[in-house]
Amino acid sequence: MINEIKKAILSGILISIGGCVYMASVSAGLSWMGAILFSGGLFAICVYGFNLYTGKVGYLAYNFKDLQAWKLVIMTCFFNQITTFFIGIAIGQYFPNIREAALNVYSAKLSAPLAKLFISGIFCGILMFLSVDTWKKGHKTGLFIYVPVFIIAGFDHSVANSFYNGAALGQHTFTLKNAALVTTVLLANGIGGWIFPLLTREWKKQQ
Repeated sequence: MINEIKKAILSGILISIGGCVYMASVSAGLSWMGAILFSGGLFAICVYGFNLYTGKVGYLAYNFKDLQAWKLVIMTCFFNQITTFFIGIAIGQYFPNIREAALNVYSAKLSAPLAKLFISGIFCGILMFLSVDTWKKGHKTGLFIYVPVFIIAGFDHSVANSFYNGAALGQHTFTLKNAALVTTVLLANGIGGWIFPLLTREWKKQQ
């Protein structure tokens, strides 16, 4: 389990780096470039087999009774969130351009209706599952398509949001409104990740 925790922390570090380059690109007026470069984080995660919540949660839909898989996903989610949040705080303290961009991005998320965040999170979950699953099937370029798609479309990724949340640390951070945002996107990413597996898996008939 310690190794799995390390893999979750490493994924958090890589997503944080992706968040940094995206926020810096937004600050420079080159958000499209940041969306492409963000893919580098997921590329490394797939190459090294690290643990990312949005890359693993979809596979629960192939066997919801697998308690070990649930345990791994929950643990991965926790350490992804903690790692990105605290790295975000550190980056926000020393990189003012990234903090300013994160404040603008995250304030827009806080003002959005939960229904929008839920739909946004579902579509991100779909695209993240496709990124990882096409990689596993040998189509390595898929993640360089699906990741920029969800970023440019403005869909919400729970782990990336945690980095932006930390970088934008302020009065809003420890509020019920922010807790609702975080919870909604986490659940929506999971539901989105389940859609393709549920609609494509072969269901065994109950005897």
